[in-house]
Amino acid sequence: MASLRCPRCGGETDARFAFCHACGQTLRPPPERTCAGCGAKLEPSFRFCGYCGRPADPAPPGPPRPPADPAAERPGRSTPEPRAVEAAERPVAGALRLVAMRHDGVAGTAHPLGPAPLVCGRGAGHVRFDEDPTVDPEHARFTARDGAAWVEDLGTVNGTFVRLRAPRPLSSGDELRLGRQLLKLEAMPRPPDGDGARPWGSADPGYRARLSQLLEGGGTGEVFPLRDGENTVGRELANVAFPGDRYVSARHARIDVGEAAIVVADLGSSNGTFVRITGPTRVAAGDQVLIGMQLVRLE
Repeated sequence: MASLRCPRCGGETDARFAFCHACGQTLRPPPERTCAGCGAKLEPSFRFCGYCGRPADPAPPGPPRPPADPAAERPGRSTPEPRAVEAAERPVAGALRLVAMRHDGVAGTAHPLGPAPLVCGRGAGHVRFDEDPTVDPEHARFTARDGAAWVEDLGTVNGTFVRLRAPRPLSSGDELRLGRQLLKLEAMPRPPDGDGARPWGSADPGYRARLSQLLEGGGTGEVFPLRDGENTVGRELANVAFPGDRYVSARHARIDVGEAAIVVADLGSSNGTFVRITGPTRVAAGDQVLIGMQLVRLE
């Protein structure tokens, strides 16, 4: 008769059962869910869509958990009282938690946000990314106050970035993360008026700003002037193109240059557009934050 091996304890269980007889671990993956708003795939633990922020529809109920079998308990293994486990795992109503995302998109450990600050870092803090050299020892701090959540960069080398969920105005000096690209927006000076001497160079075609590609180690790569109006950023068929970066969508983002403001918007990209924060920034459930090369999400 066919059997399944438990990924937690390694025990063998009849394939007709949905749970391991020894430890109770589920043996069948839950049904796949998609967002009713944008169609993106949702992981089993997601309560909000990571792309559009829409609350996820409740997952269909799984098979009933088998009753505890005292004979299946292993010698020397202590089992907490059911009431104690239930009380420890019960979420606080309205509370947020920070979830570290693995590189394969699976949700990792969740850390509840409470009155005390929650620090992310390498070698220090409550949420640690010890193997990522792009993370500072103490990188970002999350706090919950006044009924809201806030994230703050702790003066790091590589910064802390929040994923765009709506169009956002930019200022000269702001930095963007798209795929593997780090880009800096810089305002360009207007040509002088009057009868004064003009600097040498081609006629100004109307550029108002530019995007500079920042390289690892602090160097500057390509520079892309931005015209008035719409400027698209992507892997192909874009005003600012990165054809060699497979993490950049074909049409990834748009930067609109106007008289009053410069605004960036994500165009439904797979990996998102992130803006570097320059001070304490309010975040909400569904927001995603880049810490070095690590992605965390608020639930």
